[in-house]
Amino acid sequence: MKSTLYDALGISPSSSDEEVRAALRGLIRKYYAKTRDGQGNVEEALRFINHASRILGDSERRVRYDAELTRSVEDDEPLPTPQAVQNALLGDDEHTEVGATEPGDRMVADRLDTDLRDEGPEQPSLHHPGLTERVAAFSRSPILTFGLCGVFIAFIAAAIVFVTPENVVVVARQVLGWLTAAFVVLAGVYGVVHGYVYLRRRHASARSTLTPQTDLAILNWRRERSVFLGNEQPQEDASWIFQLRMAELERAKSGRTSEPRPWHRLAARLFDYAIWGLVLALLLSQLRAFGVISDGVAFWLTHPLLAPILITASWIPIEALLITAVGTTPGKWLFGIYLQFSISNAYARRDTSAQLLRGVRRAVRVWFEGVACGFPLIAPVLVAVAYEKLAEHQETDWDFAEDCLVTHGPAGVVNTVTGVCGLASMMWLYGVAWQQPMAESIAWTRSTIADALPSAATVRGKLTDATVKLDSLVPTLPTISAFAPPKDPARAPVANGTPSVATPPASDGAMRNANGKAAPSNDTEFETVIAARRARIDVLKADGPRMLRAGNARRAAELCRAWVDLDIANADAWRCLGRAQQALGLHQDALNSFRKAKQHDPMDRSLDAAIDNAQRGIVADFLNRYRR
Repeated sequence: MKSTLYDALGISPSSSDEEVRAALRGLIRKYYAKTRDGQGNVEEALRFINHASRILGDSERRVRYDAELTRSVEDDEPLPTPQAVQNALLGDDEHTEVGATEPGDRMVADRLDTDLRDEGPEQPSLHHPGLTERVAAFSRSPILTFGLCGVFIAFIAAAIVFVTPENVVVVARQVLGWLTAAFVVLAGVYGVVHGYVYLRRRHASARSTLTPQTDLAILNWRRERSVFLGNEQPQEDASWIFQLRMAELERAKSGRTSEPRPWHRLAARLFDYAIWGLVLALLLSQLRAFGVISDGVAFWLTHPLLAPILITASWIPIEALLITAVGTTPGKWLFGIYLQFSISNAYARRDTSAQLLRGVRRAVRVWFEGVACGFPLIAPVLVAVAYEKLAEHQETDWDFAEDCLVTHGPAGVVNTVTGVCGLASMMWLYGVAWQQPMAESIAWTRSTIADALPSAATVRGKLTDATVKLDSLVPTLPTISAFAPPKDPARAPVANGTPSVATPPASDGAMRNANGKAAPSNDTEFETVIAARRARIDVLKADGPRMLRAGNARRAAELCRAWVDLDIANADAWRCLGRAQQALGLHQDALNSFRKAKQHDPMDRSLDAAIDNAQRGIVADFLNRYRR
């Protein structure tokens, strides 16, 4: 029995359309971005892919092909002899253009297309246009390269000058601490995901791969007609062969490769998001200056938990437009990444609206499946999962779903330096902009949790009440002294052989002092005072922060001052007082309060940010007085 297209692709005749497309994409990734580097005739491979895609990519043609394949199996034609295979591999007609016709010559009809000619005036092209698409040439222009890199550098440098505060040393220390902690967390997340994927791979069955018959079939498919199973070979006009060769030379000249580079793609996407975030921040600052957006709304729009969602969501249409127009984005261009749609479907629409729709669908899938809609607490997990899938399957889910091929090329020294330095600079920018909101969010979370949990005094009081109730339920057992004979109160124990008179016992809870006079007990009064003091502290602990959140800083300062006077060693009380004083503009008093809180709670990092804010307020007051 002769070889078939299914044998060449390494799949079974009962494979689904998705499996056929996956096999075609595997061949395209293998040959599309490779030159004549000893791995076979790339032109012949691409011509074979064009033929296989034309036959198996159309449902009606595939049905006819399967019917012809069934008739061939029934005829039981013999296999080619070893000599014929050797002649096919070593023959001198490797680069002959069998089936190619000159312009103007009549093309011989394909038997599988005979019954499809009368379906209408618009027939699908016999030639795969995606295989002849050339690489974008604008990336090699030195003027454009230096110009775009210069624009990126100037924009990022201006943002750094605008955002960097005066106390740069203190802020840099905090930002480096945040970045170090973030990198440690990200490394832990990736380690967990990688370990899970590694264990799953060990227990999963081996995936089917292309059989070794693929390369032999590609070399023999025109000479022996062993794969085509027909008397007439597929016809290709000379213009399409010329376009195919020119596209291959263009890819060879630009050094394109289809090998996956996950880190390049991640860096490119982060650069796109970061630069777009700076543009949105500039637009937001202008809207605030014109009074279109209030300070409260601007605060929440720039919050580190909400801003990434807005940035990534608003980037979707921009990314789709750029990919449709030039096949890349600023970040992808810097790292030498280009996209091409409809690479394995010879019958796909390639007009602007269809390409734009594919770009939007791919961008939405990346936003939802790749970065978790930009939510920073879940995005690292999905990024790690996407990295593992790309390393295993050589492509991502959204590339396969939208039939997109990602190719890489040498980015160049200028582009690489601009991309790496730009990423580092924007990490600094976002760290400076978000370190204060993050510190406040963490402090608010801690205070909220602390308020929700009962205090130690409350727990002790409840335990005491429970103990009292439990004692009241258990009957009192008689003691040994109850069965002892009564002692003579007039006689006292003998000390040094001399009897002494015993002091009569105190009655009604009274006790005797050194002079023998009765004195009232202070235990009950002391416990009453302590209980009242604790109740007062609990009231102030709730009312002080509540007034501060309500905006009544003066009343909050009074309540927090009373809280400090009652519980002087409580860091939360000093923090509450400091915030109230800072809201009133008493920055020096607030600084002293924050320092007191830091003495009682040295491990609280949010107090460092509060101290820095108070210091900046003192400096600002001094500059205002100096200007006046």
